[in-house]
Amino acid sequence: MDIRFAYAPPAWAWALGGFAILLLAVAAYRHARGRLSPPRWALLVALRALALVVVALILLRPVRMEPATAATGRAVAIVVDDSRSMQLPDAQGVESRLQRARQLVGGRLRPLLQGDFDLRVFAMSDTIREVPSEDALTGNGRGSDLGGAVTAMTERAAAGEFVGMVLISDGATSTPLPAALGTLPVFAIGVGVSGTAVDREVRDVSVSDVSVVDSLAEVTAHLVSHGARDVADVRLLENGRPIEVRQVRLPGNSQPVRERFRVAPARTAATVYTVEITEASGELTPVNNRGTVFVPAPGRPHPILILEGAPGFEHSFLTRTLKNDTGLDVDVIVRKGRSDRGEPTFYVQGAASRTAALVNGFPRTREELFRYAAVVLGNVEADVLSRDQIAMLLAFVEQRGGGLAIIGARSFGERGVIGTDLGRVLGVEARGAGAINAAAAASSRQGTRIDVTGIGQQHPVMQLDPGPEASGSPWSSLPSLAAAAAVGRTRPGAEILAMVSGPAGEPQPLVAVQRAGRGRTLVFTGEGAWRWRMGLPSTNLAYETFWRQALRWIAVQAPPPVAVELDPPALGVTVPVSVRVVSPTFEPISDAGVQVRVEEPGGTSRTITAALDPAEPGLYRASLLTLAPGVHRLDVDATRAGTSLGRTSLQVFAGGSDPEFIDPRRNDAVLRRLAESTGGALLRADGLDGLPQRIRTAAASPTARLVERDVWHNGWSFVIICALLGTEWALRRRWGLR
Repeated sequence: MDIRFAYAPPAWAWALGGFAILLLAVAAYRHARGRLSPPRWALLVALRALALVVVALILLRPVRMEPATAATGRAVAIVVDDSRSMQLPDAQGVESRLQRARQLVGGRLRPLLQGDFDLRVFAMSDTIREVPSEDALTGNGRGSDLGGAVTAMTERAAAGEFVGMVLISDGATSTPLPAALGTLPVFAIGVGVSGTAVDREVRDVSVSDVSVVDSLAEVTAHLVSHGARDVADVRLLENGRPIEVRQVRLPGNSQPVRERFRVAPARTAATVYTVEITEASGELTPVNNRGTVFVPAPGRPHPILILEGAPGFEHSFLTRTLKNDTGLDVDVIVRKGRSDRGEPTFYVQGAASRTAALVNGFPRTREELFRYAAVVLGNVEADVLSRDQIAMLLAFVEQRGGGLAIIGARSFGERGVIGTDLGRVLGVEARGAGAINAAAAASSRQGTRIDVTGIGQQHPVMQLDPGPEASGSPWSSLPSLAAAAAVGRTRPGAEILAMVSGPAGEPQPLVAVQRAGRGRTLVFTGEGAWRWRMGLPSTNLAYETFWRQALRWIAVQAPPPVAVELDPPALGVTVPVSVRVVSPTFEPISDAGVQVRVEEPGGTSRTITAALDPAEPGLYRASLLTLAPGVHRLDVDATRAGTSLGRTSLQVFAGGSDPEFIDPRRNDAVLRRLAESTGGALLRADGLDGLPQRIRTAAASPTARLVERDVWHNGWSFVIICALLGTEWALRRRWGLR
């Protein structure tokens, strides 16, 4: 007999508790020691200590672990998968998997088990429910929560309701199996065709970050063919309209092929892209032959602050470029010189609501700085910023999650800003003297010296459209830079996107990016990038594209004061919604009321409440279940004491993929894991003769199911406490104590 405590303290706590009980018992009779003989005094102390020990042991809840045998019940649960995948053909021919399951229940399991057990039939999909018979199964369930079904039946079995469970399913599960599946023995029977089936799939359709690459984006899809190798036509649709068709060779044997499509999403409205693959002859189902990805409409522009150390050509070209970008809202501070009183003067340009705080230059408070999503320092030397402003910039990147770009050769010089504490969040180190290379001279002899690295070729910052008339890399046609600053070593974790050659031909970083805390940083060591614009035809927008993408990349990750995160939901599957609420200085707020209004495609709306996550300040969580396919809009409103803390909106597309039909073949691996981890087994439909004995053996096995029986929860505990306290009271009165 295994007896243990449900709340078992460590050894040191046992010793400390015993010593404390002894002290309490002695303290209760400290004044009676001179009035009683030592044996009588010791007996009363022992009785009080024993009573306290019994109470303490009861509070620790002693339990006895014992196996739950078949004697606890006679019922067996027959759980049948009632999800949509059960409408697919069974291995035997044209009948569906659901029809095959009904035949197994009525024609095989009932005659086999009903003499020994009481049989109850349940329908399992995203929920589990009892049905009067197998004829009530419809095969219309939205998903397959196999793990949830086993967990729910295990909880009912713990109360003695069931001794075993028979599961009939194709093994398709739309939710992951939990690590612990319970101890109710499950005997699984698979239906449906296995590895010999023919089927084509479109999986994992995604789109690159269109908030960074404004003109072109990349739609990626994984194509899978279950069966022999073949060739299939693949179509790309934009808002339902075909825009590209290509032939793709599929290797077969379930090996995925990745296909990429270059697209140009609308800049003013949402876009839906769909990848379709033609249906194969004899295919299991065409439902999984398409996948959809959603590109939401552009949101609010990202506010960006640019600080220029001195007037120059770069400032003029850059501000002119960014002014026409609807995704960016730019404020500019240009250091001009000093007034007659020796005070620095600035030229400020930007939104009227923000420029009032910039008349004296760089922001002086966290709240003024943290309203921006990114900061650009162009040709800024260390004396332009105070220590407090540099500390604010570090907090802006690491805590607020903002972006920081350092550009211009003088920023990397001997007195450049790279030599301050800001250097720790940049991708490259300072180089002491910070010599500036005359790269233009070398470039004039050997052409443009910019080399995009392998990482840079895939990075969204470096994607330039070569145009129909160009050949080779678009970077090879750029005019030379005026100069490039020499920098030190690359920091761990940094990514070098482009290199430039110095006068001696040595490579050195030109573009480097780095993640720092919650934010991003970018360095551009070149000087005179405006020459690209002057030396290229007016139709070549390489200069504009690079800088817009670079600044969007550092700004796009910066969260607003109320930020919402949600993965694209599948129909019928509950997905988590996370809302993070912070103050204007980006301190977490844990006493807010967060409401999420969900507007569905048909126009109906509902409101859900997000609750605070006790493990993380400022983080609120809710759950969203979508049943209607299409675009859902989430409007999130956070308030505190009737005052709005901020609002944000998010659009998501539900039903872009259907996890119910990912690899629609019978999944024996899932069924075997589910059965064997619970003490059951995976059975063949023609091997059920020994099932009654298997259920009895598994239910009676000590390892099949252990249950807790409370030792203290009986009348004897009360009798013992009353006897100890009553005896102590009687002796006290007999010996003259009150």
